Amino acid sequence: MKNILHITSSARGELSYSTGLSSAIIEKISQQNTISQITVRDLVKDTPPHADEMSIHEFYKHPNLYDEQSKKLLSYANTIVNEVCEADIIVIGTPMFNLGLSTPLKAWLDQLIRAGVTYIFDEQWNRVGQFQDKKVYLAIASGGKSIDGAPDYISAYLKDVFRSYMGITDVETYHIEGTMENGFTADYESILKEF
Repeated sequence: MKNILHITSSARGELSYSTGLSSAIIEKISQQNTISQITVRDLVKDTPPHADEMSIHEFYKHPNLYDEQSKKLLSYANTIVNEVCEADIIVIGTPMFNLGLSTPLKAWLDQLIRAGVTYIFDEQWNRVGQFQDKKVYLAIASGGKSIDGAPDYISAYLKDVFRSYMGITDVETYHIEGTMENGFTADYESILKEF
């Protein structure tokens, strides 16, 4: 039985190719595993708060120092940490904006990653992620097509964040490209043929 956390971050709603691809990934997972629960977090409809002068200090506190104000200011952050804790598989859909991930997804990461929560330091002061036994699938949509040899900034960035600050090393990436072309039709089955 698998719990899935489905993160969507496109402002295109039902027209979103990244959401379509991430949903197709979940369909593939459901064909291979028994799914006990799917939690969907739409980061556009429920936009993560950005850090401000009050909350930024809470993100750098050790959890042992949290007080009532901390709980209030970290309410959203604690909610999404719990969602990640409960998930066996995390499926993330994001469009490409200016070679980077969507701003709601970046804000979600900024709320999620915290010292003492998603990672700790060992005696040698090395970061140790606390979520090692999870699988992540990335569904990335772009209007254009990548040029051979061009770096994939989004998946490289997300893989580094998950590895370095959460301990998650099992990350697979799927792309849908050229979505701005005239007459473009999404073929999710072809993209996921090796799934």
